[in-house]
Amino acid sequence: MPAAPQNVSYQSLYRSCMKEAASRGHALMQRLVARCIKSMAQRAGGMHDAQERNLLTEAARILMKHQEALWESYPQALLSEFAQAIAGANARASALSFDSLELMGEEQLQESVEVVRAQQAVAQAVEAELAELNGLVCAVQGLRTVQVERNPLRPEVYVRALRTVTMQSPIPTAVRTRWMQHLGEALGPELALVYRELSQILRQQGVSPAGYVATPMRDLVGAAAAVQQVSPGPQASTLLNLRELRRLLSGQFEHGANSFAAKFEREFESGERIDLPPDFSPTVPAAFETLEEMKQVDRVVTRLKQRATSPVQPQTPMGAVRERMRREATSPGQALGLEVVTLMIENIAGDVRLLSPVQQAVRDLEPALLRLVLEDPRFFSDKSHPARRLLEQMTQRSLAWSAVDAPGFDAFYEPLQQAVDALLATRVPGGDPFEFALTSLEEAWGEQNKRERRHRQKAVQALLHAEQRNLLAGKVSKQLKARPDVAGAAREIAGFVAGPWSQVIAQARLSDPAASSDPGGYTGLLGDLLWSAQPQLAGGNPMRLARIAPRLLEKIREGLASIDYPATETKRFIDMLVVMQQRALVPASSQHAPMSAQELESWFAQESGDVKSPWLAPGEAQESGFMETHHAAGRLALYQSTMAGTQAQAQAGADWMEAVPTLGDDGLQPGAWVEMLMEGRWNRLQLTWASPHGTLFMFSDAAGKSHSMTRRLLDQLVAGQGLRLISDQAVVAVALDAVAQAAVNNSPDLRL
Repeated sequence: MPAAPQNVSYQSLYRSCMKEAASRGHALMQRLVARCIKSMAQRAGGMHDAQERNLLTEAARILMKHQEALWESYPQALLSEFAQAIAGANARASALSFDSLELMGEEQLQESVEVVRAQQAVAQAVEAELAELNGLVCAVQGLRTVQVERNPLRPEVYVRALRTVTMQSPIPTAVRTRWMQHLGEALGPELALVYRELSQILRQQGVSPAGYVATPMRDLVGAAAAVQQVSPGPQASTLLNLRELRRLLSGQFEHGANSFAAKFEREFESGERIDLPPDFSPTVPAAFETLEEMKQVDRVVTRLKQRATSPVQPQTPMGAVRERMRREATSPGQALGLEVVTLMIENIAGDVRLLSPVQQAVRDLEPALLRLVLEDPRFFSDKSHPARRLLEQMTQRSLAWSAVDAPGFDAFYEPLQQAVDALLATRVPGGDPFEFALTSLEEAWGEQNKRERRHRQKAVQALLHAEQRNLLAGKVSKQLKARPDVAGAAREIAGFVAGPWSQVIAQARLSDPAASSDPGGYTGLLGDLLWSAQPQLAGGNPMRLARIAPRLLEKIREGLASIDYPATETKRFIDMLVVMQQRALVPASSQHAPMSAQELESWFAQESGDVKSPWLAPGEAQESGFMETHHAAGRLALYQSTMAGTQAQAQAGADWMEAVPTLGDDGLQPGAWVEMLMEGRWNRLQLTWASPHGTLFMFSDAAGKSHSMTRRLLDQLVAGQGLRLISDQAVVAVALDAVAQAAVNNSPDLRL
């Protein structure tokens, strides 16, 4: 179904919808608090555990004390989260990641789990209402089809705002955790009501929802998020839970005299080697001490032995490999490590961003990784482990190609397949084979990598210098505009002085090692330049004008050449200045009428549109593959303001609803992969560099060719759907975070 047209009315409706949603936050929080207090009181009443009962009662009492502050702060928290969601920041933010587990304390872990559970519970409770609202919100953004990630009112946004306001309350972590648990449970039905009301408002305004279509996931911004939905296999569901996963990452399984593995080995070191069965559960270590106190250890061990004699028959060749590896495990840590690898591989191989040959290469690598984790558990906790780096290189680099027949893919894939085959064939233990394979791949890809690196370095140097010059030119321009003689000059002359000439002055200062006050004398000549361009002044002293004009024109040519200013634009300005000077030399009675505004405008007619951007010299633009804001044929604008847009963007930060949605400061980071519409076709590019001040961005394609642009153009491409995000998260990191999510799902009884 076609979406509503993108016009002023619908943009206004979109903004008003966001404001309405935020304003309803006050009443929403009132209902949530009421539900939460009632829920905690009821649960405390039926609680046998006196400590937990007292905690719930105290949490309810404190909530009543802070409820008014929560009512008032939630709408503002929603506004902030909506703004970040519109900007693209935290679109896939998670309260829990694989790599963060090791550093979490018990209370932090519990709190993160409650946030994740709240997101899941709310998403399930509002599924039907959200589907309708997605279509309507996408429609008022001018989208023809639903893109769920473009709806700033997503459930996780409300949960993040909920966590923000609870974090602002000066309360113990244990109390806040119970607040989040009960507030999260209450949010689902209440948010469903809000969604229905907002949908009704949009429909009453005549909005027809955008349609749902089956779109290939690799073309969606949320492709990476799809990996998070991979369900753990039956083995993972029996072995994996959050607390034991954290122990694996921190090395508690492998080290320490009090670890369960050490106890287990000491208990049976005199007996035969015990193979852990396929369905051995890491919840056993957590309960070991309790069982020991109850004198039931012998019975548990007997049950483990009985399970070991009845293994599950593998159904596939890979199943046979996994079964054999499980039987080689001699500790709970090894058994859990095997299951984490299996689930990680399933997640990576199921990642829709990867082409099918790469997915298969990842599957092929699983036996080598299973062998590795039996010997080297650092694979999970050490990001610099060669096996982790190999996985990251093979998956991230593959994102450069959107099709197997794309130029350069074969040259990438063939050495990759050879490296995988070599790892499967070797029996050398530890990470050394992976280090060797990674080195071999880098050598195979090396020549192309070297060319790309050299080209990127030159492009980055050009862009860095351009940004530095533009930033300094912006300060110079501000100073020059404050001069009385500039304010009184003709508009085009004043524009030249505050524009290109400020670039000349900035370039001279950056290039002057002595840091003199006026290198090149380009500031000092401004008095003569501005005087000579005003016939009513220069006409009073024609001898002075005749004396300084040749030197003045030569100095202007020299200055503009120093910034590689286009020769055609230099000639245009010089010609106009000469005309003004000649009129000053003609007796007043013989002078032609002053140039009209239309005549002056014709000299420096600007290109259509009002989008401005940092100025790049032609050489800098060529070096970095600079994409101009406007691609129409014709001359360059005389000057495009150095930091134009900065003020508007700052205002957008203060009043974001009045601006076209743009990428947030954290919305697109180097390493992200995008598809950009160029010359009528989509091209796969990676953001390889962003300038320190965020005014310039550079993308590279699979062939190493650079494409740079301004922040303003990047925002325009996003808003106009000429650029779509494929991935801003590493494939391996997403897969491991999915493992952590599976551990959350397998930890329903996790409590402090």
